[in-house]
Amino acid sequence: MTDLSQRPARCSRSKPREGPDPRASAQANAQRGEANASHHRRNRQWAKEHPEERDRAWFLREVTPKLDAFSLSQIAKATGLSLAACSRFRAGTRVPHPRHWVAFIALVQGDAS
Repeated sequence: MTDLSQRPARCSRSKPREGPDPRASAQANAQRGEANASHHRRNRQWAKEHPEERDRAWFLREVTPKLDAFSLSQIAKATGLSLAACSRFRAGTRVPHPRHWVAFIALVQGDAS
C-alpha cells in the first residue's frame, strides 16, 4: 500500500486564485470587445453581400447530422471556429452564421483540405 503522505500535493481547482483574474483586466476586456465587434462587422458585411435568404432549417436538416462523422478538431480546423462553437454546431444546439456554411458544406462533402 502506498503512503499517501509521501505523494505530492495536487493543485485544487477549488483553491482561490492569488491576485486579480487576468481575464477581467481592462486590456483583456478591450481585446474581447474588439474581437466581438469585428465578428459583428464581418457578419453584417456578409449579409449585405449575400442578400439571398438563408435557411436555418436546411442547415440543421442537411449539414448538422453529417457533422457527427467528424471530430471537433477536424471541424474546427476546416472552419476556423473554436472547439466550443463547433461542439454546439455539431450537437445542433446552435447554427453557425451563414458566412461559415461554405466551410461546413465543404467538410461534409469531402472537399475540405
